[in-house]
Amino acid sequence: MKWFINKRIKIRPVETASISECLEFIEKELRAAGVSSRLTVRAEITCEEMLLRLIENSTGEGSIRIQIKRTLGDTVINISVKGREFDLYGGEGELSDDIEDEEAQSVIRSFLLKANDSNFRYSHKDGVNSVRVMTGQSTVSSMKLTMGALALGIVFGLILKFVMPEALSAGFCDYLLTPVSTMFMNALKIVIAPVVFFSIVTCISGFGDLSELGRIGVRVMGMYLLTTVIAVIMSFFVTVMLSPGKFGAALAMHGGQAVDINTNVDTSLLSTIINIVPSNFIQPFLESNTLQLIFLAMITGIAVGKIGEYTPVLSGIFDACNSLFLTITTMIAKFIPAAVFCSISLMLVNLGGSSFLSMLGYFFTNVLEVFIMIGIYGLLVMAMGRVNPLIFFRKIRQSMLTSFTLCSSSAAMPENIRTCTDKLGVSPKVCNFSIPLGATINMDGTCISLVVTGLYLAKMYGVNVPPSALPALGLTIILLSLGCPGVPGAGLVCLGIVLEQLGVPISAIGLVIAIDPVLDMFDTMSNTTGDVACATIVASREGLLDRKILNDPEAV
Repeated sequence: MKWFINKRIKIRPVETASISECLEFIEKELRAAGVSSRLTVRAEITCEEMLLRLIENSTGEGSIRIQIKRTLGDTVINISVKGREFDLYGGEGELSDDIEDEEAQSVIRSFLLKANDSNFRYSHKDGVNSVRVMTGQSTVSSMKLTMGALALGIVFGLILKFVMPEALSAGFCDYLLTPVSTMFMNALKIVIAPVVFFSIVTCISGFGDLSELGRIGVRVMGMYLLTTVIAVIMSFFVTVMLSPGKFGAALAMHGGQAVDINTNVDTSLLSTIINIVPSNFIQPFLESNTLQLIFLAMITGIAVGKIGEYTPVLSGIFDACNSLFLTITTMIAKFIPAAVFCSISLMLVNLGGSSFLSMLGYFFTNVLEVFIMIGIYGLLVMAMGRVNPLIFFRKIRQSMLTSFTLCSSSAAMPENIRTCTDKLGVSPKVCNFSIPLGATINMDGTCISLVVTGLYLAKMYGVNVPPSALPALGLTIILLSLGCPGVPGAGLVCLGIVLEQLGVPISAIGLVIAIDPVLDMFDTMSNTTGDVACATIVASREGLLDRKILNDPEAV
């Protein structure tokens, strides 16, 4: 398919003939663009209704101009006809027994447009009515693009590491890979704070009864605590059983990399609670402090519902802002494949091969536990949410891959929200609250990593950890996970605190720092999968899960 296609169709006296010709052209070009059958049918239905409105309000002369083009991976249909401005939902009303057939059709058509109003835009300018219909993904899905970028990134990274001259490899890294990766992460940082704030405000202001919010909040927090405890217990059990590493092996090593980790950061539960309340309204946005943003969003959302006549106005403004930043996020997400390619290539170039090979046991123990935890999420979704785990994982595979490559729970948050609403059918009332909260306090993957790494380094340095010390260590790790920010590398600070409690020198982090970026990717995937699983379970138990969307094979 070309970048864009234009066609003019003359308006005929019998309008259905014009509409049929338009729809045949649209269907043909959407098929050629590789748009899925479901998205094509949805677009045709919307275009048919819009064409009826456009022709009804046209001058009766001239032609219908149709333009089909691709925009950032989506196929967009633009339709324009000369005519007078009209009310898009003019036929809206209620159906009753005494309503005329023609009027009933008008009402049904208005309801149909309302149901799909997120997929089109109507405007009138200079005597021309225009409609823009968004169909969705075109030929290659974002999942395939991301997987392809991942594979190419691995190949290119290996070439840079082992084939290219060092000077040329450094040039690629410094002038191509690093700039692209940095710009993408900076672009994501732009929207993290607004997405957290506006999604929660919109969520809370939409509750007519705040007791419903309280019930959902308790269930979300309960699920997060449950999965965290399960992750810690499972990790202790598997690590003790497999026992990676050799007792005292690190004592014989020389020239290990010294790492300066600041373990004086106050991550206690009391400090975390106190720091939830910011000293001003702007600072949390500047620092992207998620807990403080959640606090501000919650009190703002509650206040919006309590100001009487201004409530609908402000609710509409916050809802519009939420849609705005989610749209910006969707635009940024189109460049995920490029970021994946650069990030994976850089990781392979910077990763020391000898360090990687010497710790295969430790690496595979951590990865094994991550996948065991992901399996546990599937069991919880099935047992507590009554959702088929195979359907669940098929729907969230793009979200898991995004989290894996971005290596940041916060950066992956917009994609997780979109996955919950568009693919799993989770109500925004649940996911707009639970996903931002989970990106801050639900760190199951981080807990797994802290357990495995702590016990592994203790063994390598000849430190015996008795079973009686495990409960206190587990409690420390759970509390640390509550204050661990959802950004790459944050686990190293928490690891320094765990090592101090175990009596292992902080310099031991030098043994694992080379492989930490790889494990951090797996841990982040576990963290975000847990967020989505908990949101799905809570939505199911609250009756806020749209199972038509969940079971729709095309909604992937």
